[in-house]
Amino acid sequence: MSSQEVLEGYVVDVACNRKYPQNELLKRAREHTRQCGLSRHCIESGYGLVDEEGRFKLLDPKATSKVLDIIRNSDRGIQLRVKREIEGEEMQTSNVEEI
Repeated sequence: MSSQEVLEGYVVDVACNRKYPQNELLKRAREHTRQCGLSRHCIESGYGLVDEEGRFKLLDPKATSKVLDIIRNSDRGIQLRVKREIEGEEMQTSNVEEI
């Protein structure tokens, strides 16, 4: 396993990801609003990124506060680059930036 990885995609919370049809996931992630991303059920469910192929990659809980900072200052279709490093046996977020 590599000691570092970089993920890029549109941020969407786990709760919304579960209710979106798979064939609409990328479109819906691009349109996911700031208001929804800041709602309580979205924050509590955690976040992930949807890449250009429509694949969802779950982010670790450590990313949540960093993702929230970006969502608060954006509108919709928030595209992020997330850097993660191995800590113990799991990948943990080390940096989150809007792209």
